[in-house]
Amino acid sequence: MAEFHLGWFLGPGITVQGWNEPGYAPGYDWTKPDIFQDAARALERACFDVLILEDTSAVPYAYGGSMDYYLRTATMTPKLDPVILTPYLAQATKRLGLAVTMTSTFYPPWLLARSLSTMDHYSDGRIAWNIVTATSDAAAQNYGYDKQFEHDLRYDMADEYVDLCSQLWDAWEADAVVMDPESGLFVDPDKVKAINFEGRFYKSRGPLNVPRSPQGRPVFVAPGGSPRGRKFSGRNADVVLATSGTMADMKKYRDDVRGHAADFGRDPDSLKVMYAVTPILVNSPNEVAGKKAALAEAKKHHMEKGMAAMSFLSGIDFSTFDLDAPIGEIKTNGMQTMLQTFAKHGPQATLRQIMTHSADDGFNQMVGTPEMIAGMMKDIVDEVGGDGFLIAGHIKPSYVSDICDRLVPELQRRGLTRTAYEHETFRENLMAF
Repeated sequence: MAEFHLGWFLGPGITVQGWNEPGYAPGYDWTKPDIFQDAARALERACFDVLILEDTSAVPYAYGGSMDYYLRTATMTPKLDPVILTPYLAQATKRLGLAVTMTSTFYPPWLLARSLSTMDHYSDGRIAWNIVTATSDAAAQNYGYDKQFEHDLRYDMADEYVDLCSQLWDAWEADAVVMDPESGLFVDPDKVKAINFEGRFYKSRGPLNVPRSPQGRPVFVAPGGSPRGRKFSGRNADVVLATSGTMADMKKYRDDVRGHAADFGRDPDSLKVMYAVTPILVNSPNEVAGKKAALAEAKKHHMEKGMAAMSFLSGIDFSTFDLDAPIGEIKTNGMQTMLQTFAKHGPQATLRQIMTHSADDGFNQMVGTPEMIAGMMKDIVDEVGGDGFLIAGHIKPSYVSDICDRLVPELQRRGLTRTAYEHETFRENLMAF
């Protein structure tokens, strides 16, 4: 039996990817589903568990107080809706799990529950919900709010939101649809109920007008990084999207989330912690140092792009910072994980140092031959006890091929990842080991 799961986290979302870089197929058009379908087929051939589709719902304006930089450089915009892409991916695959990002802060719960249940039917039980609370004021303003809700309050709302959606999904019993032409009975009314949910934030009569789907409910994915986010993940998530750092960082994080799961009466083994990594493959060990140097240089070259992205996620305009002055302590109502990253560098670190820091002390970016990287992944699982990895990156065809045709065969040769799907639904495959 395999030792860990594999997923792909399309962190940039359904957006322009590498539009000014070589390596994309002729005729590449990011506004059409074809390139995403091709990637999904490749992931399925490599027996990946899941493809997670990120999303945000705003043209950012945090950096420099303007949309200009984001639009000029295609940074975090434009983006297409992953909810619409997902059925195309389901049509192109048979076993790959598909996790769509939909924010609990802005989607009406009934609409979200109905959409995901419908997609679970269409995909024969392969849908997951990547539960995010959204971070930016820009997104909140697009939905009619003056600013984003307070960070921890968003998670309080999300807990109740998940409870409501879960009740909507459970309102239809598994055998409610009888469809008996002899008796003339299509649905047994005794097996469909109104839920009459009324909480602190949400209210819904229910039930859905969609019969119970193959999985009953979608698999829940959550990226909790903050203390409140970790608690949310421990309470609700089936899959936790975790960032990679040092071995100690990863072990501490996993133990914390599993501890929260136990506090809520859950079996910690029912929750799969998967670490986001970006493997960079080279042909020989002699190429590692040169590749790392090139990546460090590229990081310096794209520093402003990184600052603009951080500005959107945090709500802090980093264009106003002196690059070479100590950044000090900062606070945000946005993404808290970023603040944790800043804090690791200490109060005297400058923005330039933080933005150009190489990750040699962690595993976010793995550089090596397929054999070397497979060994690193094995070492992490042995030491940390993690449940798998999420390849975080674009779906540039050459990169997808590197992972699926070079790295994964080495993982499979070592018995680390699956060589076939044991079951039909995503949840069953996720819980197979």
